[in-house]
Parts: sequence; structure tokens; C-alpha cells
Amino acid sequence: MVDMSNLWNMQGMMFLMVLTGMIFSKIGVITKEGRSCLTKLTINLFIPCNMVAAFLNADHSMLFQMAEIMLISFVIQIAQYILSKILFRKMDPRERAVMRYSTMVSNAGFLGNPMIQGMYGESGLVLASVFLVPVRLFYWTVGLACYVPVKNKKDVVRQALTHPCIISLFIGLFLMLVPLPLPAFLTKTINSFSTAMTPATMLLIGAILGDVDLKTIVNKTTLYMSFLRLVVIPAAVFAVMLFLPVEPLMAAVTVVLIAMPVATTTAILAERYDGDSELATKVIVLSTILSLITIPVWSMIVEHCF
Repeated sequence: MVDMSNLWNMQGMMFLMVLTGMIFSKIGVITKEGRSCLTKLTINLFIPCNMVAAFLNADHSMLFQMAEIMLISFVIQIAQYILSKILFRKMDPRERAVMRYSTMVSNAGFLGNPMIQGMYGESGLVLASVFLVPVRLFYWTVGLACYVPVKNKKDVVRQALTHPCIISLFIGLFLMLVPLPLPAFLTKTINSFSTAMTPATMLLIGAILGDVDLKTIVNKTTLYMSFLRLVVIPAAVFAVMLFLPVEPLMAAVTVVLIAMPVATTTAILAERYDGDSELATKVIVLSTILSLITIPVWSMIVEHCF
């Protein structure tokens, strides 16, 4: 399983990358336009290449595990959706949209992949990529519906299925199942872009943090959501995983991914669809900072128990 000394080294590396992103944002090296460009590159190029690269080295014996972890992920997403419907009914609609979305969608798509790859290697990354399929589907459907009513469900589903990360998953699965020899220049290109994922995502998170006055982020609402996202939900998933007959790697990947902080897209959608973007940004920042402590703690817990 995970090497704890390697985990702490990786946390330190990621912290410095995030700090670099914050500094570059403060001094104007990473502008809002540059952040938008970095976001598009990360979603459309770096993460997809990282996923395909993982599948190129995947073991065929993992197919059953992949199907199993996708089912687990779907169940977790449904449970989080129900929880979000129950908890925030009395809140102001603009705040409720942010809180519901934050409950359903974590930052696993950005932060989860590099974290899992660093802790559990390529096998862990393959499982993480599959786990994130339902997460991304929920992001484009019920997640989006938190901010704006979905009028055409077919268009929303089509948009989800044509997302670059979902397409890269299908490509990766095909290349794993059908042993087609790829040209060396193509695999080297994919692997090169793949290695850019971690620094790009950490710089992006740092740039987002750099836009916020850290003195204003701590309040009752942001603490409540951070506690829910980083402690309560992972604890519930961990308790269930203890009783399921699953492989230790699958259990560890599931718990660590579900323990990720609030998704950066929470603020992007709030800004676009007249949600409480200020609250969304503060929730993202506080949960991300606190996750630097909680993620290693959950990693140690799953290492000890699975």
C-alpha cells in the first residue's frame, strides 16, 4: 500500500506548488485570463492524457475491480444527492445552490488523480479514473441543476458523455482491452502531457486561493461545509467500506477520493448562474487548506485498516 514517508513528501511538494500558484496570482503572473487558459488546458489535455497513460500500463485483471468501483461511486453520488436535498432546505436559494453542489461534487477530478497516483501508483490511478466517471456525470446533470433548472435532459447527458475526461476514459479502456501497438512518438507525447497534470492542477488551485482574503474565509457556514465534506462524508463511506468484501486498494482509493475538498467548479458555476460566488470561493479555500491535514489523516487510517 502507500508509503507514508512518500505521502508526506508529496504533500510538501503539492503545498509548495499551491503556494507558488498563490504567489504568482498575487503578483500578476497568473492573471484571470491565464487562469482560465490553465483550467481549459488541465481539463481538456493534461488530465485526459494522464488517464490514457494510466490505462496503457493497466493490468487486465483489474476489469472486475473497475466495474465494482464504478458501481460504488454511483451509489455514493446518489447518497450525496439525497443528503444535499435534506440538509439545506431552509437556506437562501443562492446559498443553498452552493451548499448542495459542494456536498455532491468534490475536487477529486483535479486534486484526486495526482494524489492517488502518488500514493498508489498506476493501478490506483486507473481505479480513480473509473471512480470519477459517475462524479463527472453528476457534475453535468444534477450538479448543474443546483444552479439552473435543466430543461433538456438529453442535451445535458450528451454534454456529459462528450466531456474530454469521459472520452479519454473510453479511449483508455479500448487501448487496454485491444492491444494495439501505438507508435513510440504517440505514447511519449501522451506520457509527457500526463506528467504536466500535477503541477498544472496545483498551480491552478493556488491561483484560486490567491484571489481570496484568507482572513474572511472562516465562518459558521464554511466550517460546517468543510466538516461535512472532509470528515462526515468520508467517515460514512469508510464505515461502509469496512463491511464490503472489496480489495484494500479499492477501499483506499474510494475513501481518499471522497475525502477531497470542495470542487473549484463550485465557484465557477456560482459566478455564471448567479449563485453566491463569494460563499463558494470561501468554502473552496477553507476546505482545500484543511484538506492538507485531513487527507494524510484519512490515508493513514485506510493504511491501518485495509
